[in-house]
Amino acid sequence: MPIDLRPHDPAHHAAWRELLAEPSIALQYDAFQGDGGLAHKLADPHLRPETIRFAFDGEAMVGFAFAWVLGSGEAAWGILRVAVHPSHRRRGLGRTLAREVSAAVTALGVRDHYTSVWQPAEDGEAFAGSMGYTHARWFWMMERARGAVPSPAWPAGITVRVFDRSEAMLRDWNDAYNGSFIDHWHYVPSSLENARRISEAPDFPADGLALAYRGTEPVGFCRCELYPTRGEIGVLGTTRAARGIGLGRALLRWGVDWLESHTTTPVTLLVDGDNERALSLYRSEGFEVRRTRRVLQETAAR
Repeated sequence: MPIDLRPHDPAHHAAWRELLAEPSIALQYDAFQGDGGLAHKLADPHLRPETIRFAFDGEAMVGFAFAWVLGSGEAAWGILRVAVHPSHRRRGLGRTLAREVSAAVTALGVRDHYTSVWQPAEDGEAFAGSMGYTHARWFWMMERARGAVPSPAWPAGITVRVFDRSEAMLRDWNDAYNGSFIDHWHYVPSSLENARRISEAPDFPADGLALAYRGTEPVGFCRCELYPTRGEIGVLGTTRAARGIGLGRALLRWGVDWLESHTTTPVTLLVDGDNERALSLYRSEGFEVRRTRRVLQETAAR
């Protein structure tokens, strides 16, 4: 029976969850696990449903692929992910899925394509290489041993508020995000609508988002996330005007304390391997590298 490729359909989500739980796939898709993991990721405004493809052998799902599309216009870029059940590997299915999703991303006007894999991933890296992808960046997952968390020492003139879901705080959060990451690698501007969609996801913990203010100006934030196997400092940022005063450290401690009180799983964060300032901060607060994620870029011109 030939393999049948199908577009995204919520009716296939149960089969998708089952395939995501296959041990070798789960290692690469840990944040998708659990009852709410898939729904959490599908709530991400950057994961584009029109790029999702499912591969079926009869009624059994044996592979999938999708892409996040970030940014817009000429600055837009896509991150493609592909997974195939072990029983159907080395048959060309992964390549077929990758080409389908790559074409869907290109149809959205996106020319800059990436993929990423958790290490070790010899098969995944060999596959990416065969598709014309080469190394672009390292990201590290860091973990902090559970234990006493030092109290945040908030800098003078800074006040902190927990997200109250109001339109005003939604705008402040969006502004703080854009002001914090404008100079980062592959900065992706956030829109108010994107922030709203994230905040309206069923599992979004509003009390796990803290905003720091200097007067009425939002100058930093920490957003925590809960996954079945870990809690994560999902995003932490400070604007240029509020750096070098200890605000990032105080927000980090706030986030670690929140996670410690809401989960018994490890406390983690993901950081750009070239962000030395952040790495120094995290190490000084007890975080150590536990996993490495390699980002690869497609080198062929489009």
